[in-house]
Amino acid sequence: MKNYIWVKGPKKPVTLDSRKKDSVINEVKTFVETSEKLSKRVNRFEISRGRVYFYHLVEQFGWNDPNARFTMPLIDGKYIEFHYARITIFIDECSLDWQRHNNQWISVFTGTLTECLQFMNKQDEWFD
Repeated sequence: MKNYIWVKGPKKPVTLDSRKKDSVINEVKTFVETSEKLSKRVNRFEISRGRVYFYHLVEQFGWNDPNARFTMPLIDGKYIEFHYARITIFIDECSLDWQRHNNQWISVFTGTLTECLQFMNKQDEWFD
């Protein structure tokens, strides 16, 4: 008789129903609007598949050069939008993630949604 072993895989984000999604949107929106740091740095956020993605605009050098070519179309003629952070919502906790230069996400903090937002607000070495 063979002995089978259960292997626990990586956690999967929760599927948010419309009521829970609306409450997350309201909490994130009010926190970003009241935060002095995040209101300046976060351009927009969106919720997709149990994750909250934060975006910020970065002004590109040479945007006014007629011969310059960019790999992505510019927003308002001079900005490119990049990921600022990501919060993954699990059943019992949330994970705050930061994206590296090679597009890999690194988990920086684990806690509740409010704790993740507060950590993102106060930590300058990860989120500047």
